[in-house]
Amino acid sequence: MVERALGTGDRGVQVRGLDDMMIHLANCCNPVRGEQIVGYITRGKGVSVHSLVCPNVKNLLYDAERRIAVEWKSGGPDTLFDIELKLDVEDRQGLLAKIVAVVSDMKTNIKNVDADTFETSDAEITMVVAVSDRTHMERVIKGIRKIKGVRDVGRVISRSTTGEAS
Repeated sequence: MVERALGTGDRGVQVRGLDDMMIHLANCCNPVRGEQIVGYITRGKGVSVHSLVCPNVKNLLYDAERRIAVEWKSGGPDTLFDIELKLDVEDRQGLLAKIVAVVSDMKTNIKNVDADTFETSDAEITMVVAVSDRTHMERVIKGIRKIKGVRDVGRVISRSTTGEAS
């Protein structure tokens, strides 16, 4: 009930053929609307929803009878999904400002930024941004890749394996 009141519940995911299941998006992969997803019945936490590319999915699905079909609800809520991006960039004055401007121009909220520089004139930027779906995420990544001085951009998916679904 609290999740429904605060809008932090299922984020537009449903178990196929069932209503009113307790559902949460896994923290290890933070699935985004439009990605292929899989559900895993947890002990005491309902259904944990993972992206099909999540490294934890392989471990979780050893117990195949706990897998459950889930899908994004059609016309789901206007929910934003936090994703973490890791950027490999040149250590150049003004580059972070350009990255922030490009992300902002795409009507994307930046939730967190962390930048580390190295003696080799390289730098690594980790940022958490809020996207509406997979297409929005891909557009942000593509926009960042076009910036001179950005070598690579990738989405961070946690590799922690806890034995139980997040």
